[in-house]
Amino acid sequence: MDKWKGKTAIVTGASSGIGKAVSLELLNHGMTVINLDRNVDETSVKEFEKIAKQKGDGEYFARKCEITDMKALKETFQWIEENFSNVRVHVNCAGVAHNLNLLSEQDDATERINNTIDVNFKAAVNVTREAFRLIKKSEDYGMIINVASLFGHIIPYPIVGNVYAATKFAMRAFSEIVRQELVASGCEKIRVSNVSPGTIKTNVRVTGGWDNMEEFYEQRPFLEPKEIGDAIIYLLSTPYNVNVTELTIRPVGEKF
Repeated sequence: MDKWKGKTAIVTGASSGIGKAVSLELLNHGMTVINLDRNVDETSVKEFEKIAKQKGDGEYFARKCEITDMKALKETFQWIEENFSNVRVHVNCAGVAHNLNLLSEQDDATERINNTIDVNFKAAVNVTREAFRLIKKSEDYGMIINVASLFGHIIPYPIVGNVYAATKFAMRAFSEIVRQELVASGCEKIRVSNVSPGTIKTNVRVTGGWDNMEEFYEQRPFLEPKEIGDAIIYLLSTPYNVNVTELTIRPVGEKF
């Protein structure tokens, strides 16, 4: 990981959950982290800044940004370019899940389904395109890492949060399309990896409207967000000529 010390990484959704764990690991390895999140928590910012100061090589910046808003996204990346010139690593962690059926007739179903698609897929595509431009600008080695889900490989019956799985299948396809475009263009310095975790103990189900979450996690094995952060450090630590394109991570005992 020494090759990434002092380099800049963008992480979406880094104020909580997987994004927060990933950011902490990057800071622990001396990287400068830019958190793009619509929710910027002051306590979390202070925690990140303290770690960055202890390491001495990197810094932490939190930029409040609604990544589904193209105008806000363009303004944010203009700020990044003006202040950092380029970036070397981009990690898509932002995601939402709503507890409703795809064919639900609830009054707000269309809004919630569209929100899932917008955050989990459309925004990830648009943020990646902006990040790629700044990685390419560095004229050095870089990496794009997309956090998808085991639901992007298999749909167990009966599925909950249905459109969520569809967005994660789409993210896996997106990762491979970007990889192939880089190969076709002769760009050999930028790698693309897709990480597909199984059940993780985060707040995504709480915000998505699920009840009795303690009972939910008592009934099944789960991963901690830090374990996904560790996996991303592994991907970054591989030699420049190695591209682990798909990393699937299940907790021991996962039944699907």
